[in-house]
Amino acid sequence: MQLHWNRHPESDRISDPGEFPKVVLLDTTNLCNLRCSMCGHRVMKRKKGIMDPALCRKLLDEIAAEDPTARVWMVFFGEALLLKERLYPLLAYAKATGLQDVVLNSNGNLMDEGAAAKLIESGLDAIYVGIDAFSPETYSKVRVQGDYHKVVKNVSRLTALKRELGVSKPDVFVQFVEMDLNSHEIEGFKEYWIDQGAIVKIRPKVSWAGTVDAPNLVDKERHACYWAMRTFNVCWDGTVVLCSVDFDARYVAGKVNDQSMKSIWMGSLKKIREKHLTGDYGSLPGFCRNCRDWQSARAEFVST
Repeated sequence: MQLHWNRHPESDRISDPGEFPKVVLLDTTNLCNLRCSMCGHRVMKRKKGIMDPALCRKLLDEIAAEDPTARVWMVFFGEALLLKERLYPLLAYAKATGLQDVVLNSNGNLMDEGAAAKLIESGLDAIYVGIDAFSPETYSKVRVQGDYHKVVKNVSRLTALKRELGVSKPDVFVQFVEMDLNSHEIEGFKEYWIDQGAIVKIRPKVSWAGTVDAPNLVDKERHACYWAMRTFNVCWDGTVVLCSVDFDARYVAGKVNDQSMKSIWMGSLKKIREKHLTGDYGSLPGFCRNCRDWQSARAEFVST
């Protein structure tokens, strides 16, 4: 078993990545089929919808032209598998542009055998499935309205299908957000999923900018936030927000419908990054000024 921390433990001091973001989140949809207890989606006020495929392709083209190594999440704050047949062509298009790190986040409930095959066929580089439990009882308290047994079956089938086809992609990650109600299941979760051929990701709870209770976040010396410094977040309607926990678009940095991503990154978002780098947290937008989620930008990955 190999144990390591990811590239951005919260103790790191993060520098400005330059003229283009290293991570882009595209809100292909902000619809979701679950009501998870640790997620701000259930209190989201932002209008729900689906990104215009033409807009999505435009953004993918710009990312590929500016930095094909940037990590591109084909989801921001929803469940992309709800798009069904509308999703897979976008994943394939992203890979066809030359993007090298196209990933998806999912709760796995809709990842049946057909979906698994199409995700593999699309060329997707990685998928992260949020499970957060090692028993149906705990799962029902965390992943509300989800089906634990279905998710376990779906993820196991994906890893088995990869072996059957002799392919290495997508990398399959199973995520466990550590909380008081599930922490006793971490070791069992690790052992089971490593044996299944998945990569285990353990991460701290996020408060989603104060919308969810996260007692693990405490008063401590602040440093520049990974999400504010590294990520570019586009809502389904083209609105660009401050960071990856700004799911309700409380700070609008611009609109990619009529602006380039680069111009927004080097405009209003650059000013935010400069405040983080200089420690001028008092002049940040309200929710960012008081946010503690920068502490949660770290994770432990475990694999064979």
